[in-house]
Amino acid sequence: MDKDLISLLFVCKKKSDAQIELFSKANGFVAHFCANGKEAVQKAGTTLPDIILIDTLNLDQKGLSSLEKWIKTFDKVDFRFRPAFFLGVEQYPPFESRMALHGYGFDEFIIRPLSAGELYTRSSVYLERKNLVQKQIVREQTLEKSFLYLDKFKQELKGVKKELILEKTSLNNALKQIHHMTRERSQMKKSATLMKELLGRNVTGFERLLSILITTRIEANRGHADRVAHIACFIAKQFDFDGKKLEDLRKAAMLHETGLLFMPGQAFGKEEKDLTSYENNIWIQYPVKGADLLNECQGFEDCSRMVRFLNENSDGTGYPDGLKKRYIPLASRILAGADEFDRLKDGPDVHSLEDLLAGLESLSGSRLDPAIVGWLEKYAVIHMGADSYRVRGVGVEQLEPGMRLGTALFTVTGTKLFSVDTLLTRESIEKIIQYHREYPVDETVYIKA
Repeated sequence: MDKDLISLLFVCKKKSDAQIELFSKANGFVAHFCANGKEAVQKAGTTLPDIILIDTLNLDQKGLSSLEKWIKTFDKVDFRFRPAFFLGVEQYPPFESRMALHGYGFDEFIIRPLSAGELYTRSSVYLERKNLVQKQIVREQTLEKSFLYLDKFKQELKGVKKELILEKTSLNNALKQIHHMTRERSQMKKSATLMKELLGRNVTGFERLLSILITTRIEANRGHADRVAHIACFIAKQFDFDGKKLEDLRKAAMLHETGLLFMPGQAFGKEEKDLTSYENNIWIQYPVKGADLLNECQGFEDCSRMVRFLNENSDGTGYPDGLKKRYIPLASRILAGADEFDRLKDGPDVHSLEDLLAGLESLSGSRLDPAIVGWLEKYAVIHMGADSYRVRGVGVEQLEPGMRLGTALFTVTGTKLFSVDTLLTRESIEKIIQYHREYPVDETVYIKA
């Protein structure tokens, strides 16, 4: 392990190569040499050595008193930490001389011939003392700062104490105000609850009133709104609608024909080709007119947005904005599907469940979102086909060649794989399995029994 280097000032009349090598870095020293007291004082002031070694062999001998005067010349140097003074001697001084030399300021005596190892070992003691002195000074400074901080803290504490008294008074006043506000808030909460209940009754009453008006106005649609609401809520649950959104969708289904109240009475008995331009325009735009009316009524704002896009088509040919596919709000797509389903099942061309499914297939991708059509087909099979249209549900892994689909098959992303009544082959089943790995299909595949 490398030695810590000791800064050495060696005072001798004449330095030699042997001395330079003796006090080299290899032996643990950074040595500076000087030949007289004046030069030694100057170098001591610039190098601030750890050890000053004075070799008496090459110095003028005038007794102990000359050494005293000689060492006192170093008092001119502003040492932050006094170096240790070593004296190189021919032989160990007697007791009285040692005491006198120690009194002058000499710390150690080195017997010639000089040894780098001995000097390094003896120097370590004084370096350790120097380190202890440095640590002591740092601790004293730290302690002094701590006392200053403590005094400052005491003064600040007095100020904080006064502020706390003032804040305590303010807090008591604030607590009184809070108590008063709490009582007022409790009263306001009761009032708000009553108002909410009243608003709820008003909303329910308004919804019922409009429903009765629509039913009375459009006699042929009696029960239509209830059926649309049932179908729409069934599909919405498959898309994880929360309670609030389900209720808004139910209200939208009950009131989706509000705009037809603006239609002249004689128009309801006409065929589409016999409608006047004014009547045809109202027929196309009735969801928008109904949505505008509902939006004016508190509690119906969300369901009005669902109704507004009822006549938007999946292929972009609808009204009022010509929106396509996913740009049509999901709730509006569901509502449109439920409305078309209920109208289609009572249509003149539908005599069986197969006819209904075929009619839904014809609307897929044009009027209706294919994914919504898929759920409408499942609704039809589950709720309407128990007797005449026998199906059973199987998993993807249970599909076999020769089976015939009872409903269209979609992935969860809405991609249509096969239409209703498709006869499954080995290739089609492998396609279903391949899609199922990346885009899972419906959990239950309905197969004709």
